Amino acid sequence: MSSSYKPSDKSLWKGRVDGETEEYLRWHQVIEAVDLNQMVDPLKSKAVFLGFCSDEGVRRNKGRVGAKEASGKLREILSGLPYHSKGGIVDAGDVVCEGSDLEGAQEELGVRVAQILSDGGRPVVLGGGHEVTYGHYQGVRKAFPEKKIGIINLDAHLDIREPSNGRGNSGTGFFQIIEKEKNNKGAFHYLAVGIQPIGNTKALYKYSKENNVEIIEAEHVQSSEELKAIQETIQNFADKVDVIYLTIDMDVFAAPYAPGVSALNYNGLVPSGNIQKIYKQIIQLPNLKSIDVAELNPKFDIDNRTARLAADLVFKLI
Repeated sequence: MSSSYKPSDKSLWKGRVDGETEEYLRWHQVIEAVDLNQMVDPLKSKAVFLGFCSDEGVRRNKGRVGAKEASGKLREILSGLPYHSKGGIVDAGDVVCEGSDLEGAQEELGVRVAQILSDGGRPVVLGGGHEVTYGHYQGVRKAFPEKKIGIINLDAHLDIREPSNGRGNSGTGFFQIIEKEKNNKGAFHYLAVGIQPIGNTKALYKYSKENNVEIIEAEHVQSSEELKAIQETIQNFADKVDVIYLTIDMDVFAAPYAPGVSALNYNGLVPSGNIQKIYKQIIQLPNLKSIDVAELNPKFDIDNRTARLAADLVFKLI
């Protein structure tokens, strides 16, 4: 048993009780807490929350640390939401980055994501920095070793930089994935939505083009004239892969709506209109198997705006 995995604590889920019958229920009343080391009931068809408590990748990337607290803050806000779903929801605890051992935490996250997927569950990883991507991907690949995997990244940044001295960070995840998949031709595809030219060098665009990364920049997402073409791009992307993993970097959104992130985005997306339609399309894709919410940094949030926006995205997913 890895020391970086911490089983869930049901006491973290609490809130107002309006009644005990179905029409009154809130998430804290229906959530099931489990220990992945002592599984009894199958996770089949259940949404399974798993925290990733790490901002070591952000620290290495010289960003604002604090994303390791995201899973706790999201549980706090999700607890009081009204429960509109028919399916089960499960809290499977946290993977915690111990000290600076990011690589160990990513490996453990991969093991746990694969475990959930192999048991029929749908992982919803909460936090931390965008170093979550490389660990999450390892789990998806482990669960689907022969499948074509597509990752959709809602983000202002491509996160495709080469690691320094062989050490990954919150901005290197997709470089690490692409390099790992190069001997597995045609089995990996990457679509980045919401990208900001101001946040990405020419070298990153060049590497992306050389490796067939599909990019939809933020200005196109905001354009009503281009919505249909974007939706067609997403559908075509989904059609050519077997499994989709969606990662949402909260810095894709504009700073007034998402001030609590590791890298503030003053001109990001407004969380209404086109992006909501695009998000709805993605979460309804039949081959979407796993999702995470990254870069939520409660330390810098204002009135829990970013956390509430992230919780709204999770609510719509469930």
